[in-house]
Amino acid sequence: MTRYVTRRALLSFGALAIASLIIFYGLRISPSSPENTLFLPNASPAAKQELRDRLGLDDPIPVQYWNFLEDLVHGDFGTSIKSGQPIGQTIVDYGLRTAELVAAAALLTYLLAIPLGIIAAANRNRWPDHLISGFASVALGVPNFLLALLLILLFASTLGWLPVAGTGGIQFLILPAITLAAEGLAVTLRLMRTSMLEELGKDYVRALRAKGLRKRTIVWRRAARNALLPLISYGGLYFGALIGYTAIVETIFRWPGLGQLLVSSVLQRDYPVALWSSLVLTTTVIVANFIANIAYAYADPRIRLAEERG
Repeated sequence: MTRYVTRRALLSFGALAIASLIIFYGLRISPSSPENTLFLPNASPAAKQELRDRLGLDDPIPVQYWNFLEDLVHGDFGTSIKSGQPIGQTIVDYGLRTAELVAAAALLTYLLAIPLGIIAAANRNRWPDHLISGFASVALGVPNFLLALLLILLFASTLGWLPVAGTGGIQFLILPAITLAAEGLAVTLRLMRTSMLEELGKDYVRALRAKGLRKRTIVWRRAARNALLPLISYGGLYFGALIGYTAIVETIFRWPGLGQLLVSSVLQRDYPVALWSSLVLTTTVIVANFIANIAYAYADPRIRLAEERG
């Protein structure tokens, strides 16, 4: 197992290094520059050049990247060129909000997807199965930005039950969490249903039925436990998708998370904030996939044994 974990850790580190190169280079070759965004058109060239010198934007890109790595090693995140606030504290504050939103969406997904998938599989080709599968198809087919607008129109503008945007109590979290969870909920539900159908068709289920065990016991206590294995593998991908969609959801609902911070910093050409926020989001996705791979290998030893033999 140690060999498997080490190999996965090295692959994750390599992916993170490549991602940091792409992010850094992509920000540096963007068509605009921070001095044109932060200063008025009539600002003096000396003030603009002072900003470029402070950020090292006139240095060759390899030199800039090396300076970035040195700051990373020393834990120096710098300050925002737009607000002047320490980037480290900003990342923590906004990151906690994103973690809150992602946790709520993931909790909503698994609390609904697992039991609904089991019910659909246990009632294959009957009305509960058709109803649940239809719900999954609708949730999967509606884009999250359109779903956000529909939820705002219905629950905020028409009924007035929930706030449109902002932060505060749990009522501010409901609409963003539903929007963020919708697509993953549909995919997880379908995956759970398919996995359950596969388990219910296996020989050990037939043996349990022959012994006289009740259907409810077989479905919920025996087959459901084995059917959860594919969800562990998909968990890393799903978590990465949640992180990717936060930029859209947080921008629509004005939720102060890392996604919104990244979008606003890119638009304002606040390079340091954009770089660190995007790197934190990327690192989170890579770490989530690493944890999912390790968890799946623990749950199913055949995975790590096959890779080690290969």
